Amino acid sequence: MNAVAMAPTPGDNLIEVRGLRKYFGSGPHPVRAVDDVSFAIRRGETLGLVGESGSGKSTIGRLLTRLVDPTAGQMLYHGSDAGGQDLAGMSQGQFRPLRSKIQIIFQDPYASLNPRMRIREVLGEALDTHRQARGAARLPRIHELLTQVGLRPEHADRFPHEFSGGQRQRIGIARALAVQPNFIVADEPLSALD
Repeated sequence: MNAVAMAPTPGDNLIEVRGLRKYFGSGPHPVRAVDDVSFAIRRGETLGLVGESGSGKSTIGRLLTRLVDPTAGQMLYHGSDAGGQDLAGMSQGQFRPLRSKIQIIFQDPYASLNPRMRIREVLGEALDTHRQARGAARLPRIHELLTQVGLRPEHADRFPHEFSGGQRQRIGIARALAVQPNFIVADEPLSALD
């Protein structure tokens, strides 16, 4: 087969990033955290970003999940709900319906869980926000998520401080999986696992 026949069509891509930029600060010398980045991720594909500390990997993840706004560029999402919409041009309100489809697993499990919430509340908040597993289905779904990441159902009644860093990271993974996303940004998800 030749290269033309093997080239993916736009419909094969889940995410297309074109000329993405994120500058922090203003004036003559802004910090160029991300400068002219382009790539595509096809459905079912995994992409790993490699680079030195401070090279913009986490910023790209935060841009894709719209936790920070881009300075310039396009982020085209081809999920079943979006049909090629540019995430970069959306307001937070416009992006809200897609938030369940695009999730993030944060690098720091200590900062990413509310210390005042039991784990059933942390996972339940994700389910409630995206209107999934309500009522009698909620607690069984939380138990299922905990089991999927190697924890026990009884862990649902504990607080984050009662877990190791690795267990907290597993809870963060369960939270991202809770809403059955099409796309997950994993910011060093294995760094804290035990």
